Amino acid sequence: MKLVIQIPCYNEEEFIKAALDALPRSIAGVDSVSAVVIDDGSSDRTAEAAKAHPLVERVVRLPYHQGLASAFKAGIEASLELGADIIVNTDADNQYPAERVKDLIRPILEGKAEFVIGCRNIEGIAHFSFMKKVAQRLGSRVVSAICRQQVPDVTSGFRAFSRGAALWLDVIASDYTYTLETLIRLASRKVRIAVLEIEVNPPVRDSRLMKSSVEYVFRSAGDILTLFYIYSPLKLFLFLGAVFGLPGLFLILRFLYYYVILTVMRGIPSGYEQSLTIGTALFVIGIFMLLMGVVSHLIYTNRKLLEKILVQQQKNLK
Repeated sequence: MKLVIQIPCYNEEEFIKAALDALPRSIAGVDSVSAVVIDDGSSDRTAEAAKAHPLVERVVRLPYHQGLASAFKAGIEASLELGADIIVNTDADNQYPAERVKDLIRPILEGKAEFVIGCRNIEGIAHFSFMKKVAQRLGSRVVSAICRQQVPDVTSGFRAFSRGAALWLDVIASDYTYTLETLIRLASRKVRIAVLEIEVNPPVRDSRLMKSSVEYVFRSAGDILTLFYIYSPLKLFLFLGAVFGLPGLFLILRFLYYYVILTVMRGIPSGYEQSLTIGTALFVIGIFMLLMGVVSHLIYTNRKLLEKILVQQQKNLK
């Protein structure tokens, strides 16, 4: 049983050694522990500092700064190439408690889960602003609803994946919400998910991912809509179809009602032609949305089948 701990880095020369020193060297039930450091186009000597550490098995150097999502994906690919049976993702600033790695992977070792998330107590994190806490709560509720599984901290980067779960991983959305996407993706593939409550270490520097709470809220909202479109297209377009179609149907029925009451029965012009025009337009848009939902769902289903074939091929190669 091989454990690989991956650490995405960007200009972390000052902190990477301390983060690596804090990682466990041995864990009960695990034959070997090593680390993969992903240097996301750093301008300092992050890569050199990582290479000098005895725990590091590989340093992946991206040619330029591509962002956290790309670094995460590169780390997963490198860890799989190294033959990892379990992959743990953590941060270079030592925000997450390295001593809890053994607890994080325990459900995987015991066969109880394939994907484990270390969930922080968001309300208890002093350096989180009010807006960020609100965004975290709302995001967790929305994503938990999509996944049909309660996860109190969907943005935590402290995660453990079995090899089988890691084979399903891919990232389409942005750096802000790659954590949400991986959760939604694995939940949609029926991967068993568990959570572990953790405490975080005090911050050693300001966040580089988020410039402001407002920016975080808007970017997260946009990416959640994108993820909804990618992973639940039928539900999204059914909702949009109802938003346009039902008011349109109401206006059409309104016109027909007055047409029968006034024009047919009394011979008086109804004067509600505008309801018919607007209602027909809205109803047609609603039908178009429903058709878009059906087509998108077929594309999504086809993509899942292709992914299943590719994952099975990769499993057979091991």
